Amino acid sequence: MTFHKTLAGCEQGSRGAWLGFVSSYTPVMLRILGVYAPACDEEDKRQVWQEGLRLLCADNFQRLRSFGHQSEREFIVDLRAFLLEVVANQMDPVADNRDAPQPTPTIVKGLLQGLPLIHELVVFLKLAGYSDSTLEGILRITPAVAQSGLERLQPNYAATLKREDDGGLWPAAWMSLLRHAWADRTDACPPLRQFVRVLDGQTGWNEKESLEGHAVECLRCLERWAALREVTHWLRETTPLPADRLDVFLSGLPVKADSKARMSLLRRMFGET
Repeated sequence: MTFHKTLAGCEQGSRGAWLGFVSSYTPVMLRILGVYAPACDEEDKRQVWQEGLRLLCADNFQRLRSFGHQSEREFIVDLRAFLLEVVANQMDPVADNRDAPQPTPTIVKGLLQGLPLIHELVVFLKLAGYSDSTLEGILRITPAVAQSGLERLQPNYAATLKREDDGGLWPAAWMSLLRHAWADRTDACPPLRQFVRVLDGQTGWNEKESLEGHAVECLRCLERWAALREVTHWLRETTPLPADRLDVFLSGLPVKADSKARMSLLRRMFGET
């Protein structure tokens, strides 16, 4: 079933569509929660995702319909942002690391100022909580190529350079920064689908240079570009959830019983053959 048919099927209550949706995207969303909400254990993350699924269906699927539908990755970037908003309610600022200044938009912009785009991406994702090994998979380069950018983290944010596991040091503060970035849209900000085209090598040099030049100067578009690279990585690296682990996530969703299940119920109730 294609991505667009899956979304349409979910709105229609198709069990098959919901099984495909949950199977494909649960592993991706749980990995993302592990980075941005590291205090959540596995059960906490499952509950956050279940709550997110229910909210997607509320008010006749209003939130689900608000996401970008041009491509699967564009949709998942919006799904990721939505889920981070859901988990933000559980983030306690008191639990943020206090050994370094909180990474506010002003501080982060200062750290990124004047760097090439790939260096900005490395620094930004290191501050978000990614280890070198995962970052190499996301960007398809070794983080060491951005040495001049990483050196800027040494004075106050050296702890981000030493992490061997994924997980942000300032979940609440980073969520505040993300909200600031998402709200800071201007008329010059291109739609995410154009960055998808860049990632897929479908743009000419001039268009690619223009888009990347904008992202270097715009925290909102840098974050969107980083998120696109991030979800592309997790789609590639995660394995769909097996069938025997899906039912718990379908609980509370508007899923219709399939025809075979309805027929089986009728047979049990009325003894039909």
